[in-house]
Amino acid sequence: MTGVSRTERFVGAQGNTLVGDVFGDRGPVVLLLHGGGQTRHAWQRTARAIAGAGMTAYAVDQRGHGDSDWIENGAYGFRDYAADAQGLADRLAERHGVRPAVAGASLGGVAALMAEGEASRSGRPALFSALVLVDITPRVDYAGIAKVQGFMRAHAREGFGSVAEAAEAVAAYLPHRPRPRSHEGLRKNLRLHSDGRWRWHWDPRFLDSRRPDQTYREAREALLADAAKS
Repeated sequence: MTGVSRTERFVGAQGNTLVGDVFGDRGPVVLLLHGGGQTRHAWQRTARAIAGAGMTAYAVDQRGHGDSDWIENGAYGFRDYAADAQGLADRLAERHGVRPAVAGASLGGVAALMAEGEASRSGRPALFSALVLVDITPRVDYAGIAKVQGFMRAHAREGFGSVAEAAEAVAAYLPHRPRPRSHEGLRKNLRLHSDGRWRWHWDPRFLDSRRPDQTYREAREALLADAAKS
């Protein structure tokens, strides 16, 4: 049944647990990596469509997000995500006998592209059979990123009194997007804490690793641009 998923666990680069949903059980393999602050559920419709087309889709929570482990030492740099992506690529290739394609949104795209670039520089064969970038390029719109991160920081630690309150914050941030009929999708991106507050389903320390200095930005863009050529 292509619309039904099963949940599996994988081991990340630091021995951290990565939780994913698998849709389908035949054909080419596609790894789906979400953006920063999201979870694997952002890919649910896409994963079902991929499975319906006769392929197997793996939608995985990246480190510090969703049900995957939060990293004790706060290792949330792009290279850390790239290392996890490489491990996932190798594990899926071992399981299926073919290299997976990957679709990465924002953070997921950077992780996949950086992982492929690192493999190329080290003389390894390609990690992925194809790489699709969603909402990201090697050269980044930092004004757009600042806006997104500002929204993420606004409620990262104090959270919300209810899911409905979180929905109002999202609606204010995205006023032109139609409001969903139900909060169930949003609920999957929130976690109820012992103090009764709802907080985003990602480690707030994730934002601490987002370095704003120009030198780092230029170095990262050069690295990603080289990776895109490989």
